[in-house]
Amino acid sequence: MDYIDKLSLIILQNRKVLYARSMNKDKWFNPGGKREAGESDEQALIREIKEELSVDVLLPTIQYYGTFEAQAYGKPEGTMVRITCYTGAFEGEIKPASEIAEVRYFTSADRELTSITGQLILDDLQQKNLID
Repeated sequence: MDYIDKLSLIILQNRKVLYARSMNKDKWFNPGGKREAGESDEQALIREIKEELSVDVLLPTIQYYGTFEAQAYGKPEGTMVRITCYTGAFEGEIKPASEIAEVRYFTSADRELTSITGQLILDDLQQKNLID
């Protein structure tokens, strides 16, 4: 089975979680991306979040949240995505950058706007009473 291995930062605010929509995409995703050769999870997460959201994730605050797997959105059947999620504090003001068209805070009511992994993460956050 083919796996797409990704990292994501869970950003919570006022019982909502931040999602991003890439240009020319109709679904919303958790901000983050793929590791480059030789990068640790933390290094890749810091780089990807800086590229996508224009903020600096603070290394000492990064904590593992959970790993979610599902069919990869828009990919051939059997192509799975594995998203390893972290929480962490950051400095700066969130502004969409790079391929990100817009960002928005979601509640569980917005789950149909996201990918399958995005829905799994929303469900988990709701079960843990972290979002509405």
